[in-house]
Amino acid sequence: MQFYNQIDKKARKVGKKAIITVDIGTTSSRASLYDACGRVLHMAQQENLPIFFDDGRVEQDPVRWQEVLLTSLKSCADAARSAGLEPLGIAVTASRSSVIPVDRVGRALHPAIMWQDRRSAEMAVAMNDSNALVYGKTGLKISPVFSAIKMRWLRHHRPDIWSKTHKLLGIQDWVLHLLTGRFVTDQSFGSRTNLLNLETRCWDAELLELFEVPEAMLCDLVAPGSVVGGLTRAMADAIGLPTGLPMVSAAGDQQCAALGLGLFSGERAVSNAGTGSYLIGHSAKPALDAAMRLACNISAVPNAYIVEAAVLTSGTIYRWFKESLCQNNSGADLTFEQLNNEAANAVAGCNGLLALPHFKGSGSPYWDAQARGVFFNLTLATSRGEMARAILEGIAIELKASLELVEHLCGKVESVSVSGGMSKSELFNQIQSDVFERPMVRFDNNEATSLGAWIAAAVAMGQEASYPAAFARAHSDSCSTGYEPNPANASVYSRRRAQSNALYQALATPALRDLLKPLD
Repeated sequence: MQFYNQIDKKARKVGKKAIITVDIGTTSSRASLYDACGRVLHMAQQENLPIFFDDGRVEQDPVRWQEVLLTSLKSCADAARSAGLEPLGIAVTASRSSVIPVDRVGRALHPAIMWQDRRSAEMAVAMNDSNALVYGKTGLKISPVFSAIKMRWLRHHRPDIWSKTHKLLGIQDWVLHLLTGRFVTDQSFGSRTNLLNLETRCWDAELLELFEVPEAMLCDLVAPGSVVGGLTRAMADAIGLPTGLPMVSAAGDQQCAALGLGLFSGERAVSNAGTGSYLIGHSAKPALDAAMRLACNISAVPNAYIVEAAVLTSGTIYRWFKESLCQNNSGADLTFEQLNNEAANAVAGCNGLLALPHFKGSGSPYWDAQARGVFFNLTLATSRGEMARAILEGIAIELKASLELVEHLCGKVESVSVSGGMSKSELFNQIQSDVFERPMVRFDNNEATSLGAWIAAAVAMGQEASYPAAFARAHSDSCSTGYEPNPANASVYSRRRAQSNALYQALATPALRDLLKPLD
């Protein structure tokens, strides 16, 4: 377990109240102890890597999340106790659109089918005629990414599991059940299922019938930022916190990241780059794209919505490249810092090398589950650094197309805030600024998802009057780093964008796609 601890430096400067946040990510999970000013005093983080199968399945053992939850919360409880701090509650956020079938006592009956999982791709294609109906109600096309098609797949392909299933949970729902004993989810997670109506913010009967999911198998819905119950005695005893401690469902991880980065108007957008990358805009009402290229979801901010574009694999590709293909002269694996330095030494545009980051299909703007990752224009002169930089550029190029779509729905974006694991790279942040042709800002507290969860809990616990007030308090004494676009690089990337789009369109033709199918 990795620890970050600043209690000795900061705890004496604030009051004795604290909030704990839980952030269950795709590849790692963390619990953080926040003071009354929104500063992280202690953080416990552990990896929880999913399993990627060759046939497109992506799974995770829910028991692993339970183990991580116990140890990380206990670490935060011990840290709070040592500093004389009183936790007011726990706020939970998590990655979205995964599915865990459980029995009546909440025991998992099957590994979690993760959001990147593609086993339902053929079933999703077969339902293409229903896309207009589903998108018009939910702001999401039918896709293997979202929960409903995974649920339908379980019903048709694992009837043995389906017959025993009491509830179909997401990761957030699983964690909240472990903490409170309740089967509950908030509307931000519901809006990533293809089953929730954006206008009513309720489960939609027509969609439930379409996907063959009984409403009784879904969790009770609450608004994001709601207190959903109290800590059970068993869990309280296990982690050393009071029984009945309030639990807050903060919102989905991307909604919380947008909140933590101050996304309160259409003039700002958020680029949150981790395992996958997301370009997020703000809207006061459901905002739907006529061509169904963007997702519209319920925001963590009350009575608001986010417009969201997704690159399904980004940090995952960079990690794969480092671990699979990158060793130094002595045969040892390169560190990310070393790989970043090599990438920084490559020129913008990588001498014509292109990377399409479709390693688990394409998200926005194509939403093509059959797309595949590509390096194009490789030569014997191509360097490892150029390949690494081409990955970063390919991700940013995909996000630029998404930024333009977001602006069409939400208005002109003046600046973009960055967060997520990939934003630790100065190079990637500058590439995004150059590709977007927008100023970028990276806040000192880069744990935007966790901070958004703190903001939700601070308001729910009565510590702050509003989300903007909590955001302002959290950033009142923090620093930020700005990035300005380089005009010379912008022209290079404009040409690379056109080339990348042409390459994708060529590879997507039915004849070539059929020819390139792997042999059985």
